[in-house]
Amino acid sequence: MKIVLAFVKKEFLQIIKDPSSLVIAFIIPLMLIFIYMYGVNLDAVKITLGIKNDDSNPEVSSLMKSFGHSKYVRSQVYEDKERMYEDIVRSKIKGALIIPNDFSTKLASKQDAQLLLITDGAEINQASYTQSYVNAISNMWLASSKYKSFVTPQLVNVESRYWYNQDIDSHHVIVPASLAVTMSLIGILLTALVVAREWERGTMESLLSTNIKPIHIVLGKYIPYFVVGMLSLTFSVSMMVLVFGIPFRGNYFVLFFVSSLFLFTCLGIGLIISTLTKNQLLASMASLVAGFLPALMLSGMIFPINSMPIGFQWLTQVLPPRYFVTFIRSEFLAGTIPSVVLLNSLFLFVLGTLFFMLVYKKTARRLDA
Repeated sequence: MKIVLAFVKKEFLQIIKDPSSLVIAFIIPLMLIFIYMYGVNLDAVKITLGIKNDDSNPEVSSLMKSFGHSKYVRSQVYEDKERMYEDIVRSKIKGALIIPNDFSTKLASKQDAQLLLITDGAEINQASYTQSYVNAISNMWLASSKYKSFVTPQLVNVESRYWYNQDIDSHHVIVPASLAVTMSLIGILLTALVVAREWERGTMESLLSTNIKPIHIVLGKYIPYFVVGMLSLTFSVSMMVLVFGIPFRGNYFVLFFVSSLFLFTCLGIGLIISTLTKNQLLASMASLVAGFLPALMLSGMIFPINSMPIGFQWLTQVLPPRYFVTFIRSEFLAGTIPSVVLLNSLFLFVLGTLFFMLVYKKTARRLDA
């Protein structure tokens, strides 16, 4: 135990004397929170829509006013159709709506009246938003116009109720999930760089030449960076809840317990990378590929896992960020759900134990060499 404590003390002194470790542990998480809070927005956006009205019926002008009064649409009326086409090509507007000259006539005669909507397909999400907004506003106008008696009433009227994230604020989803990216960077990048630096400087060989046991080295690496990671987690959660006002509905004890399992897993990945590469440049690149990119792209944080190809869906089964993102969203938005906590904790514990065993086995081999 004295050897382990001496090893841990040495690691803490290295962390304190190395500014890059503190930057990775505290400054980068703060920067990521700012970026996800103010730079990333998946909420409904305000679409710039061009409108060309070829119908002279005064009733149709109220339809144009409906677009102007919508909080989701910034309408711009055009007299020249070609100019409107040029503006959509130049991305000045994201959609072009043309009301044909027989629109009101067909409505009055109970025929199918059509609107022509042209959207910019270069931005798929905005094109989808534009189509949805035009459909919704047109239907609302039709229901309140004099033509409403000509329209067949809907058999089913859907009223949406949001049980979680009632404000429909994407920041309440993305910002907590960003903890997966933060913890991955701390657990993988920090340990990989620091240990790889020891290989480059030759201090690791000096340790391996002594009669120190593998378990001493493994625990001596795990414990200090585990403490640093949990301090960074505390700092990040405090910033989210107290400064940025992200609602938290779960249990803090459960949050830190499952987070410790995720950090335990990430530390193992970082130590494996540092042992295999022994080079800071290679270790940083491998850490980004093994830690940052999976946490951002394949965890379900931004892109739904169900929409991925089946091969990538299977790949996410062995990626720790997937289970942590599922848990952290549930903890912030819905509260502590036992089934979610137990299932994700079990997967993280199994993965963390496997990585710990790999680190121990690899360290033992190096000592025998």
